[in-house]
Amino acid sequence: MSVDVEDWFHDGGLAAPDPAAHRVERNTDALLELFAAAGARATFFVLGAVAERHPHLVRRIAAAGHEVASHGHDHRHLAQQLWREFRADVERARLVLEDVLGAPVRGYRAPYFAIRAGVRWPIEQVAEAGYGYDSSVLAIDRPPGLELVSPRAPYRHHNGLWEAPVAVLPLGPFWHLPAASGWGLRLLPPRLLRHGLRRFEREVGAGVFYLHPWELDVDAPTAPGPGRFLLRAGRARRFVSIREAFPSVATPAPVAAAAASGA
Repeated sequence: MSVDVEDWFHDGGLAAPDPAAHRVERNTDALLELFAAAGARATFFVLGAVAERHPHLVRRIAAAGHEVASHGHDHRHLAQQLWREFRADVERARLVLEDVLGAPVRGYRAPYFAIRAGVRWPIEQVAEAGYGYDSSVLAIDRPPGLELVSPRAPYRHHNGLWEAPVAVLPLGPFWHLPAASGWGLRLLPPRLLRHGLRRFEREVGAGVFYLHPWELDVDAPTAPGPGRFLLRAGRARRFVSIREAFPSVATPAPVAAAAASGA
């Protein structure tokens, strides 16, 4: 299990409109409670910008027994950066996290899983910035996922850096998707998701799952853009009390009516 620790506005590349709009701490704390109840351990890929604003959250993650890794600093897409900017971003994030934790940070995951299979320079920068493994490369290159372009199991890059890819699940005979994710949990029928997971385990073994804290937050805003539907889908429902769901059931009978019945 892995978690990309970012706020709701990061996935749209936006800045928070005001400090009150920050929701990442409460959402991540909710995940920590769920994991504690399940006895689960995860790797939390934390944005450096989040660590700077919420250092105590990062320490709570580590104190709960989870691994803290880097998600870069500012959640900028790789395509928007020169190699020097990318190198500065990944180095800054590692230094911020290590300063908060007082311990080494070994793992890195690029925002948007933007490092492509076979593109060497980002992997070289990640290794030279002091990381021990990457978890950014998807085994499919583009939708609809008909072609696998890299291994689905962990492997070493040309420079020796380990890659721990997100599990790309087979859905049907030829179709592969990064459905081992919050996206998969929110959108796929449970039976189809379980089928894909079981087949992946038979063919590959253990795989990396991921989600975001904001996916548990039904009240969070959603960044505008063409992908808004996918960001919002599956978050519209919430669990409520019987009183909220059936107000008439929870409404007490009038006192006069109860007295007249002899109750």
